[in-house]
Amino acid sequence: MKKIESLEDEMSGKATYDLGNGQWITLDQRAIRDCGLEALLKSHGVELPSGRVPVYQRGEKIGTVPATFEPSTIKPTTFLYDVRPGDFKFAGDRWIASNMLGPGDLDAITEFHRNL
Repeated sequence: MKKIESLEDEMSGKATYDLGNGQWITLDQRAIRDCGLEALLKSHGVELPSGRVPVYQRGEKIGTVPATFEPSTIKPTTFLYDVRPGDFKFAGDRWIASNMLGPGDLDAITEFHRNL
């Protein structure tokens, strides 16, 4: 499953996902933030992907996030980090973290597991 980035979706507050089986689903961004991506997909009868997806920054693998990771639903563990558009971009089989994110920002994301 991967998010399909589009200007039209961004402007209309929607998010479209390629489910990997020839099907796509479009969801409301507000509903994703309020309910969570996993809950919405389950309510639509979509089987959720499992496992973890690597996160890269500056060309180096720095950690992993769940396969259902959605940056717009991040609930940081500290008030020092606010999610900004562009903090994460999905590129094929990995997430790319912005160079502007520091170690404290990444560690404030509960879904993020740092490589040790």
